[in-house]
Amino acid sequence: MKSQLALALEKIDRLPNFIQNTARNFVLGSTVPFVGKAGIKFEKTEPQEWIATIANKRKVQNHLKQIHACGMVLLAETLGVMIMAVNVDKNKIPLVKSIDAKFVKRSTGSMRGVVKLTNEQLAFIKNNDKGEMEVEVEITDEAGNQPIIVKVTSAWVPKKRN
Repeated sequence: MKSQLALALEKIDRLPNFIQNTARNFVLGSTVPFVGKAGIKFEKTEPQEWIATIANKRKVQNHLKQIHACGMVLLAETLGVMIMAVNVDKNKIPLVKSIDAKFVKRSTGSMRGVVKLTNEQLAFIKNNDKGEMEVEVEITDEAGNQPIIVKVTSAWVPKKRN
């Protein structure tokens, strides 16, 4: 019983290669409108690894012309929850429970986020009706620096309450 997100991504993967990225970004940006408005673009959406970027454009900049702190956190939160959403079954709801973000240096340009799950983490998600998991989302800037260290704790619960 795959999640609706997993089923949608499988359908996109059956499209011709030239349209897949556009379709993936449209579907994910429409599912969570704030993600679409911020311009997050998804490069990889596999069960064990998600990669996305956010461009350093005016709509997400702070007063220093860098990506705003909230934009960096949005990128991390999106990846941390989406990787859960694609792995839970359709009877579960993925939620963000907490975000621990430490800003460690100024950023340069656009940001890239990567989140990965181990085989053990995947098994835990699949074998539990509800639970939570902390994942580290690696956010790097154009210079390859990590301006923010962020951990996202996501939870999943049954859609129907007992």
